[in-house]
Amino acid sequence: MACPDWIYNNRNRVERLWARLKEWRTIAARDNMTAVSFVGVLYIAAAFDWLKR
Repeated sequence: MACPDWIYNNRNRVERLWARLKEWRTIAARDNMTAVSFVGVLYIAAAFDWLKR
């Protein structure tokens, strides 16, 4: 295996999280965002996703 077991075992969780975050059109559609504002919106979206669960 090319990667450690703990990474491979959590791969599905990360892919599902990324799919939920892509539902936020702000993240998916903004091409002119700076890196700082992109990470900020990503943190906000992840926090909302965590609060919903």
